[in-house]
Amino acid sequence: MRRSILAASILACAAAALAQAQQPPRMPTSPAAGTPGTATPQPYGQPQSAPIQRQGPGTAPLLPPPQGQSLPRLAPQPPKDQAIPLLEQQLQRNRQPVEPGKTQN
Repeated sequence: MRRSILAASILACAAAALAQAQQPPRMPTSPAAGTPGTATPQPYGQPQSAPIQRQGPGTAPLLPPPQGQSLPRLAPQPPKDQAIPLLEQQLQRNRQPVEPGKTQN
């Protein structure tokens, strides 16, 4: 009985080895190009775009507003700052060169 079990296991191992030898070796498959984690098949080209022209302040928007809406109003320019006399005097003093012999406070 032991011999029959031993012979059956040897025969099963031999059959498995023979079956494996009959199959061609499997080559590792590589993922398709363009899938995440793979190199890009072709380098990216340079984008084709026209240069954008800058518009100055106070010009109309590039696109017209949707139908039924009016153009937005331009914000009024804030008034210029008024001169501050004490600040002007300080600026005048700062522009003057320091004379040798005078100490600064």
